[in-house]
Amino acid sequence: MTDFEVRGTLNIVEACANSSVKRLVLTSSLSTMVWDQQRHPEKVIDEKCWSNLDFCRSKKLWGPLAKTMTEKAAWSLARDKELDMVVINPAIVLGPKVFGTTQCICTYLKGVKELPQSGLFAYAHVEDVAEAHVSALESTEASGRYICYERVISEEKLVELIRKLYPDSSIPSRFSKNGIPHLLSNEKVKSLGVAFPVPQKLH
Repeated sequence: MTDFEVRGTLNIVEACANSSVKRLVLTSSLSTMVWDQQRHPEKVIDEKCWSNLDFCRSKKLWGPLAKTMTEKAAWSLARDKELDMVVINPAIVLGPKVFGTTQCICTYLKGVKELPQSGLFAYAHVEDVAEAHVSALESTEASGRYICYERVISEEKLVELIRKLYPDSSIPSRFSKNGIPHLLSNEKVKSLGVAFPVPQKLH
């Protein structure tokens, strides 16, 4: 499936490069940046960061592995073809019209059983992610990668919320440990004019 995803994306980059497309805005993922066991937990994750492929393989993080390999391959081909490409790296996308929002959260919670890093739950509203894509397409100043998220909450708070909303859900034991969540920066995407709402207290 990883090879399939890489090849499919490269076909799109190739098609854009061989046509009149002036700029390609590619949707990637925040997961291409956060999985690196050698990164200090207090280091801020920004657009220069990449997930470690060997670490993803060793922990069987196939989703982040596929996304990271795909984006790296896309950048390589886009530069080779001199294609103007901008990448949006959204966190988990939520919203009232996003199919399977609850399933998405529960799938995240069930993830791998144990990781040497503290986890995080960063999310973005689907409308903000759409706005980021449009801004990246239209802004003459847009370039490179853009982390797109509204808020980061600790896994402890997330589990507390899930247990309150879905008391019958099974929560893996790895979430019972308190840890230091990753630090993220979304300042770059804000420079495109994307305005995130003021975070509200979780109840």
